[in-house]
Amino acid sequence: MKYCIGMAEEKDQESLLSMMKEHAMFEGHSLETTNYKKLGKLKSLPVTIFVVNFNNNLVGYMSVIKQFSTWDMDWYLYLDCLYLTEGTRGQGVGYKLMNKLKDFAKENMINTIQWQTPKDNLLAIEFYQQLGAIKKEKHRFFWPV
Repeated sequence: MKYCIGMAEEKDQESLLSMMKEHAMFEGHSLETTNYKKLGKLKSLPVTIFVVNFNNNLVGYMSVIKQFSTWDMDWYLYLDCLYLTEGTRGQGVGYKLMNKLKDFAKENMINTIQWQTPKDNLLAIEFYQQLGAIKKEKHRFFWPV
C-alpha cells in the first residue's frame, strides 16, 4: 500500500478536525472545538502538521511544536500528537512518520524530540520503545484559567 506523508494544507482542515476528534475519543476524551474558528489558517499556527494520505483520504496526522528547554539550554521538538486511523495502524506508517519527524528535526538542527502518551496506551509505548526512545515518568497538570 502506498501512503504519502506531507505537510498539511488548508484543504486538509476538515479531515484533520475529524481525525483530531477521533484521536481525542481514542484517548477517552472529547475535543473542544469552540475555539476552532478562532485559530485561523493552518499556516498561521505555531505548529507543524504532517498528514498521511492514502487514496486521496487522510488516514493519519502528526503535529509538532518547536520549544526551548531551560534545563537543556537547547531547542527540541515536541511531538504534540501522532494519530493513525484504526485500519492504518500496524502497516509501518508510524515508523515512516517518526522517520519524517527525525528528518525534520535534523533539517532544523534540533537534536531532541520529546512527547508523551497515556500510560494505558500500551501499543504506543511498545512502539516508542522499539524506536529506542527513553521513557521518563512525569505527571502532566492542566490548570484552567
